[in-house]
Amino acid sequence: MSASRFAPPSPRPEIADSGLTRPDWVGNNPRDPGKLWLDKNENTDPAMIELVRSVIASVPADAGFTYPDLGPVYRKLAPMVGVPPQCLLLTPGSDGAIRAVFEAYIAPGDKVLHTVPTFAMYGVYARMYGAQVTGLEYRPSNAGPVLHADDVVAAIATSKPKLVGLPNPDSPTGTVFSQADLRRIIEAAGEGGALILIDEAYYPFHAETVLPWVMEYPHLVVCRSTGKAWGMAGVRVGYAAAHPDVAVMLHKVRAMYEVGALSAAVFERMLDHEDAMRESVARISAGKAHFLAAMDELGFQTLKGQGNFLHVAFGARAEAIHAALAPQVYYRKDFAEPCLKGFSRFSATTAELFNPVIEAIRDVVKGEGQS
Repeated sequence: MSASRFAPPSPRPEIADSGLTRPDWVGNNPRDPGKLWLDKNENTDPAMIELVRSVIASVPADAGFTYPDLGPVYRKLAPMVGVPPQCLLLTPGSDGAIRAVFEAYIAPGDKVLHTVPTFAMYGVYARMYGAQVTGLEYRPSNAGPVLHADDVVAAIATSKPKLVGLPNPDSPTGTVFSQADLRRIIEAAGEGGALILIDEAYYPFHAETVLPWVMEYPHLVVCRSTGKAWGMAGVRVGYAAAHPDVAVMLHKVRAMYEVGALSAAVFERMLDHEDAMRESVARISAGKAHFLAAMDELGFQTLKGQGNFLHVAFGARAEAIHAALAPQVYYRKDFAEPCLKGFSRFSATTAELFNPVIEAIRDVVKGEGQS
């Protein structure tokens, strides 16, 4: 009997939407391990990589064949971030925390306000759950992308969203709002009856945080990643922090187990190494400053940003520099968005790892100067 006469039922209209597409999950080419990976804002600090490797090696074998017991992780994490365990939700990366917020609170037709450009999954989840999106556009300027707190507050009042998504720092822009501006924005969202999600995936590269404010503002959710500062992008652990009344709703939409036993075991052990994490952040931040100083010295426009990444505009030398760097490093060469047009983005790394990249760029500049 031929199976061709059978057809699956129709998916939800939001999923059938032709505008909702995802990258190819089979045909992607793996990155060359011989190159420096500065394209996805991972932690490439060799000391941190070695620490994560040793922690993974220390995980007992039973973590591979048992279901996770996550209570100890919640109890260990809570005092480190300054909220009760009942305020936390472990997730598969901060991406999982963002999805949990959408799944718990957004129904078809609800309004969502988020920055543009920003982390791609805000737009994906908005489509998945049928939201009406208002985009907060960063404007180009001589100093880089610009979005003022007054614009955010005004957009909240005008669009009356159910959810405001605001990464701080934002990506790919690297922009941040001050604590005073964040308080204004959070209070504007509360007055408008909206939930507000502050995405702190790059903490503590940008050390200011609003996470403890979740006990003050019941409509505030903060999410974090371990893929940046903690060097665990492959472990896929993140978390959300929220007032207990919101946290219990987020837990209602979680999977049977929030993260796997292997990931939980690595994360729990890594929490003993907070000092090492902060030392790695310091090394990478120093490397970022070193690279930026070299680019400034060569006369290129730079955007310093507040995440573990930076931007450089190579101008008329861009094509030659991209060709010179192609054999040794991955990075984002350019952006379609007007606020970042002409800029290349590099994930930050240590000064030692940046030095060959700097030298290759210097060689191009010297070579053109002699031609």
